[in-house]
Amino acid sequence: MALLQLAWWTVRSRRTDFAGSFVAMVCAQALVTACAVLLESGARAGAATGGPDVVAFAVPFGFISLFVAAFAVAGTFSLGVQQRTREIALLRAIAATPRQVRRMVAYEALVVTVVAALPGCGLGALLAAGLRAALAGQGLFAPGFRLDFGPVSLVSAAAVCWVTAQAAVWSSGRRAARVHAMRALGEAAAPRHRAGWVRTVAGLLVLGGGVWGLESIAGDPGSSSDVNSASGMVMVFMVAVALLAPWIGRLAGAVFGGLCKLLFPGVGYVAGANLASGHRRLASAIMPLSLTVAFAAVSLFVPQMKWREQQRQDSGRMVADQLVTSGDELPADAVRTVRRVPGVAAVVGTTSTYAKVLTGEGESHRGPGGIAQAVTDGPLAQVLDLGAADGRGADGLGAHDVALSERLARAVGARPGDEVRLLMDDDRVERVRVAFRYSRATGFGDLVLPQRLAARHLMDGETLRQDTVYVRSAPGRERAVAEGLAALGKGRHAEWRVLDRAAYAAEARHRQDASMTVTYLLLAVITVFTSISVVNTLVMTVMERSGEFALLRLVGATRRQVGRMMGLENAVTVLAALLLGSAVAGAVLVGSARALTGTARLDLSPSIAALIVGGAGALALATGVLTTRIAAAQRPERAVRTVRAPG
Repeated sequence: MALLQLAWWTVRSRRTDFAGSFVAMVCAQALVTACAVLLESGARAGAATGGPDVVAFAVPFGFISLFVAAFAVAGTFSLGVQQRTREIALLRAIAATPRQVRRMVAYEALVVTVVAALPGCGLGALLAAGLRAALAGQGLFAPGFRLDFGPVSLVSAAAVCWVTAQAAVWSSGRRAARVHAMRALGEAAAPRHRAGWVRTVAGLLVLGGGVWGLESIAGDPGSSSDVNSASGMVMVFMVAVALLAPWIGRLAGAVFGGLCKLLFPGVGYVAGANLASGHRRLASAIMPLSLTVAFAAVSLFVPQMKWREQQRQDSGRMVADQLVTSGDELPADAVRTVRRVPGVAAVVGTTSTYAKVLTGEGESHRGPGGIAQAVTDGPLAQVLDLGAADGRGADGLGAHDVALSERLARAVGARPGDEVRLLMDDDRVERVRVAFRYSRATGFGDLVLPQRLAARHLMDGETLRQDTVYVRSAPGRERAVAEGLAALGKGRHAEWRVLDRAAYAAEARHRQDASMTVTYLLLAVITVFTSISVVNTLVMTVMERSGEFALLRLVGATRRQVGRMMGLENAVTVLAALLLGSAVAGAVLVGSARALTGTARLDLSPSIAALIVGGAGALALATGVLTTRIAAAQRPERAVRTVRAPG
């Protein structure tokens, strides 16, 4: 109880210092609460009100939000403990035990978590309501979906943030608490420069794992799952960066500090010395800004790369003049009905299913698979140009043939003429022959097989229906075919939708816009949170140095000189963070480009890249300048007294 009272007194007496931890905790609880509320509401809602769609949205959003919130909370609380090294040293010097110090900082984290719970959970519920309204307005959530949650979501969000804060303060306070009482003050005055070997080894292992994972992704061109793993790769690399932060700060301080001394004699020498000696503080300021840049760049550019490649392959794949689709599914005889339209030269229907290519004997050797398009008999090459690389792709498929995408064929080592075993949707195996391999699989599927084969593997009571019917007109009969298909749509097949190539491309762009709307919305939420974290961290690192500024003023430095010194340090912080974030984003983007297109060439929008880098840099620089002016505006004598007696 005494330690809890001491923790409460410390929080109250150091209001300015703990304001940063409070802001970080409120934002984290708001973000995690919003995800928990959406997830619980989606789980309670039925299929009629779009519950599964909400859950499908909330799971990846929650995963990203948890990482970003944990990253920000851990960084802020760790920084707060590092800034109190002298105070912890004094406690050790007056006989406080390491266990008591650890318990005190743990209680402080608990106090901040409890105080931030009410505003954080309240803001999280409002954020969840705003997301529901925005996504329902875009047609991505059912209009009848309503938020329906209980205390479980709120308590879970607060518990997650509390555990993260406890882990951060335990890790940061452990070293200070272990130091011998008489050595503690010495380390507080001159912090050690050596990073722990356990942390360094862990960082190198995570970095190596990230490089291996990225190379695995890049080495498998054409895999659609590679795009979905881009955000995960950013998280892996940022964890490695956080673990190696002391070394990164030390390197940045040495390199840029040396440049400051060389280019700006006088003030640059002081700034360079501060950067070299305060490399841990520099690393703490770099982390949230680099995360903002890396996450924003990957979240914006990877979906654009994916859609651009899909549009390119769609354009090359589409040979048919018309497509017939429906809001649900087309009847099994749709192909026969369309074939009777005068002027039709070729008709092929497709149905989506799933299949795996077995790579060994037994259930334990199930190999890779993917979406399979079951096609009706007919001249496939007259309606779809799949980019057949070899074999007899233009001749269609036999009853026991299959076509594989180049990615899947490479994964299983199959060539045209080879016999492979397919595990079908009903868990039965079919032996088929590879007819050809094709390159235009993005947005279509990794396997193409005859519908006659797929029909033998329907579940009980299931009937084979068509998803899309592709139509090719005879030369000079395009208008007659279009009118005949339109007549079908206006007659007894009113639910049918007939699209020409232009309408099909426009619908694809509409789907892209809807998908990017979700991306922009999620990015806006995460970017606002990371931007607050950037501002919060920079304010904490600058305001901590009020006593340092006061001492400089007392020994003769002018306010302008202090401002120039901090301007150089802020510029180094921003430049190092932008370089680090750009390096992480560049590595992930190159890997994604190789996975999608087979080449490392990036086709990015310069304006968007400039907006990301320039916006993040401007925010950090403005925060640093404004905070420095506030910290340096105090009278030196008062600032020194404030540092000696917080609050």
